[in-house]
Amino acid sequence: MKNALLLVISYFSVSFLYAQSTIRFGQGNVSNISVTASSQSNNSTLMRTLTGIGYLPNSAAASRFLSQATLGHNLTYIQDVTNVGIEKWLDTQLALPVVFRTQTYLTQLHQMMVDSLKVKFPANTYSLSNVYVSTVHFDASWFQGAMTASDAVRWRVAWALSELFVVSRVSAFDDNPYALASYYDLLLDNCLGNYRTLLNKITYHPAMGVYLTFLNNHATDTTNKVYPDENYAREMMQLFSIGLYKLNLDGTEMRDANNQLIPTYNNNDIAGLAKVFTGLSWGDSRYLGDNYKSKWSYTLPMKFFPIDSSDAKKNPWKTKPLIVNGHEPGSKTFLGSTIAARPVLQGEQDIQDALNIIFNHPNVGPFIARRLIQRLVTSNPSPGYIQRVATVFNNNGSGVRGDLKAVVRAVLLDAEARDCGADQTNATAGALREPLVRYMNLMRGLPLTTQGGIYRNVMVDLYNRLEQRPLSSPSVFNFFQPDFQPDGQLKALGKFAPEFQLVNSQTITSYINALNKWLINDDPVEFWTFFDGEIPKADQDSRFNLTADYAFTRNDKIPQLLDKYNLLFTGGKLSAKTLDLIRTMVIKMPYSEDVNGVPNNDYASRRVRLMLVLILSSPDYLINR
Repeated sequence: MKNALLLVISYFSVSFLYAQSTIRFGQGNVSNISVTASSQSNNSTLMRTLTGIGYLPNSAAASRFLSQATLGHNLTYIQDVTNVGIEKWLDTQLALPVVFRTQTYLTQLHQMMVDSLKVKFPANTYSLSNVYVSTVHFDASWFQGAMTASDAVRWRVAWALSELFVVSRVSAFDDNPYALASYYDLLLDNCLGNYRTLLNKITYHPAMGVYLTFLNNHATDTTNKVYPDENYAREMMQLFSIGLYKLNLDGTEMRDANNQLIPTYNNNDIAGLAKVFTGLSWGDSRYLGDNYKSKWSYTLPMKFFPIDSSDAKKNPWKTKPLIVNGHEPGSKTFLGSTIAARPVLQGEQDIQDALNIIFNHPNVGPFIARRLIQRLVTSNPSPGYIQRVATVFNNNGSGVRGDLKAVVRAVLLDAEARDCGADQTNATAGALREPLVRYMNLMRGLPLTTQGGIYRNVMVDLYNRLEQRPLSSPSVFNFFQPDFQPDGQLKALGKFAPEFQLVNSQTITSYINALNKWLINDDPVEFWTFFDGEIPKADQDSRFNLTADYAFTRNDKIPQLLDKYNLLFTGGKLSAKTLDLIRTMVIKMPYSEDVNGVPNNDYASRRVRLMLVLILSSPDYLINR
């Protein structure tokens, strides 16, 4: 396994060749020669022609684009993009409304359990309040949406933002699936909206309030030595908006006169901002400090309590209950700005003022640009790439700051993302595919059987094997950090490979074993019954239907099948050496056919599935470039 790990890491830091060579105008096939247009605007007709955006993509380019823009795609998606072009297809996707709501599906699943138990045990009383649901029901709901929602780009971007604005079940949520579903719907609803709106939504969501411990955050009480919790204030700046150090527009770090990095904030800034996030409690609370009422308390925006009247609410018999401030009075100073003192009854405006200050900080554009580029395209974007995207964040072309739809569009259509003029010998281009994205590539790429369009998958085994599933980060720092550098050539070059933080001997072995389970054993999903006595539903326990490919398992047709899967999963990037190795191994598998030339189903199935395992475990696939 040590050698396997070295192979994967070293592969990230060496170049590889595309299986097919495509020549375009402006592609930059001659080293050290660049082609420029009189207009340098990315939207100009000249630049669109030179960068290739003005052309319809071939199938390989379409597949590569889809690998960045979605959680997974099939041949129909590739054909659609090839027919209409990347830009038009993307604009159509970005215009789609939210078509699947995780909480709605979770509620339907929950109600199905209630109704079924009422029929099975009519003497008992069942309702949504007393029938237990857990986070596996959220996972089943998430997987259903990820498999069926037509707004595929939205789902990819929401997944990316879930790794930036982290909320995790590794918390005090008490196994509550409604907390997770409501928060994920927030990301789906706002991932293509405005960043300022997103900041507001996450600030008021109780899942974030509990996770970063500012729900029921109280004004300073020096008598009892109670001070505002600083957790959310710190992570809001460090992880959600501006980062640790001041940035240039291109994402490079500013330096002072002594060539030292310039911090964006200090402890005083954290303390000042923490005072802002006081006075928020559950949406169904009676007072500040109240406990949540039910699992649905996590679905309501937090309520602002300027005054702490908890003593009066809890002790109605008191004639002179203690009434104190819930929200911190006075001015709040942070990031070089001061929010003027106002009556605590108007304290909710402090929150809005604070979010405006953060939203307008010059670091936000390059900070968010780099994070989204890393999550969708490449671990090491050039300063120019970051600057182009950050410029769109600052102004979408219509004077709007923080337009995430425009930002996502800029990320995916940038010349560096689309590879026009890029140096294919760049050893640090692209990114290691995340474990969950690899899994979804497979699930969405191959025909997964289901009747009635229902996929039941709780993903427990998936998490145990690959250490990744939705909203399951071990900490607020995500499954991996954006500046992670594995030992070796990448670190020596000063480059980053965030996803490699999940790579170790255990996860490598587990991934190969998981491919064996999903493909060789044809067990791609984890079906659980959801209540006592539920009859297993075989039609929801999905399997791959690969019979259409059996006709291509004869030795002389193996290259055709390899071409299909090479296109689908790698965008045609399997090297000639890798293709030859896979072909050689597959034809060593037994094969027979009847007098009519129809292959033996068992032998054909084994050949197809072995081919898929070998492709999906190859460095050519694992590194998405």
